[in-house]
Amino acid sequence: MNAAGRLLRSPASAARLALLSARATSTPRPHDVPFGAGAGVDPDRVLVVGTGPAVGWGTTSHELALPGRVSRRLARRTGRGSHVAVLAEPSHRLPAIRDALDSVFLENWDVVVVTVGAADAVRLRSPRAWARDLDALLTSLVPRLRPCARVVVASAPLDDALSAFGLRASPSAEHHARLLRDVADQVCGEHARVTHLALPAVPSASPATPAAGPGAAAHPGSVPVGVDDPVERLYDAWAEAVTEHVAPLLHAQRARVDSPQRARSAPQDERTRLEAIAASGLVQPEPEAAFREIADRARAAFATDGAAFDLVLDDHQWAVVSTLGSSRALPLSESFCATTIRSDEPFIVADAWQEGLDVPRTDIRFYAGWPVHTFDGTRIGALCVFDPRPRDVADLAVETLREFALDIERELQRRVA
Repeated sequence: MNAAGRLLRSPASAARLALLSARATSTPRPHDVPFGAGAGVDPDRVLVVGTGPAVGWGTTSHELALPGRVSRRLARRTGRGSHVAVLAEPSHRLPAIRDALDSVFLENWDVVVVTVGAADAVRLRSPRAWARDLDALLTSLVPRLRPCARVVVASAPLDDALSAFGLRASPSAEHHARLLRDVADQVCGEHARVTHLALPAVPSASPATPAAGPGAAAHPGSVPVGVDDPVERLYDAWAEAVTEHVAPLLHAQRARVDSPQRARSAPQDERTRLEAIAASGLVQPEPEAAFREIADRARAAFATDGAAFDLVLDDHQWAVVSTLGSSRALPLSESFCATTIRSDEPFIVADAWQEGLDVPRTDIRFYAGWPVHTFDGTRIGALCVFDPRPRDVADLAVETLREFALDIERELQRRVA
């Protein structure tokens, strides 16, 4: 048996791993909508997947964890909107991350951030076996992305990764974590379009907790959650590091003619859209009150006669909810939303009766719609506002239109949850 194997089977190591597993069942983690959105238009799309930092241990909302914090920072840094979703894998294992990604359509993401947690270092996992698992994950992941989409493997210092559980690393586990970070550097370097990000250490990032038990201890000088929340400092530092690493990758992508952003804004496969709509269960006679409330707020915000959340099916548009009345079908020949979903940008018509416009001639003259997406970025319909009178759209609050579409997407995610 090698040294790592002997250590793993030692009572102290087994106790540390058992304690980490026990704390994982009692430590708070988010159960809300798994994405954050930074204000703006032309949003970048980033998927955070993995263990540790992706899970949001120690927080109660993804808005307080990586998705929310990274999305807001990216928007400020780039001047564009952002959409940062998370697919958390709390079991702490690399093969489980790969399994979680198997059922996800990945071509609509610009950057995928894979986070690795603490358990493999605590259990003193063989670096060679860990390298095989990471290599297998990247070998499976990269070909499923757009040709110049990027992957970032992010690893946190072990003490920080454990701090959300009120634990501190033993010297042997900390040494092993450094070995695994070196392995990550090497494996990532062997894959095109993959980089390794070693997240920075954050001083005094542990919340105060009860006694940690055998082989682990609470950080000395811990401060309780409050005004100077150590967990908040931790996610702030991680989000800042991820943003600083990802923003230049997005900038380089957008300079290319084959960028994921341009490809994502092209028309999407109709069969994929119809399958996504069928899976949503949205085509029903009685829409949920939450969708109606969003449409009502959109109509009031834009001071229009009508607002709706419409799905675009194979031969007709279905109003899941409309402020003009009950759910109803509309031929695609009369649908503005069918044009909205052809790209990832808003579709705005100041006056549909104006000569030369290729739009339906109905009683609608002003229309503004924003695509509504599923978790993986598939466009299934639109949130729209409309009016029988034309209007000047020079100062139209397009960002506000996106916010209402995002509210619809949040409700869709709550239905899934």
